Amino acid sequence: MEPKGLDMGDYQERYQDYDIEVAVEQVLTGVKAHFRVLRGEAVVIDWRLVHIDTLWCTEHAAAEAGLRAAREAIDAGGLAASPHVPSAPG
Repeated sequence: MEPKGLDMGDYQERYQDYDIEVAVEQVLTGVKAHFRVLRGEAVVIDWRLVHIDTLWCTEHAAAEAGLRAAREAIDAGGLAASPHVPSAPG
């Protein structure tokens, strides 16, 4: 897991043939994490919320939970069903 970009709470990791992106946010009730999975420029799993069930979760633990959930989704298969490429900003 390594930081991605300039924003705190954004992480990335290469897993098998996929790139995983995780975003962690501080919210009133604690932290929450989202992940998405890409293959090249194609998004194969768009942003999904990860349930964090630990009390007083740290940002690092939330990011690890997001990466773990993404790896489990990749290992479950069926990712190439309908990938889409995000449109260019502008």
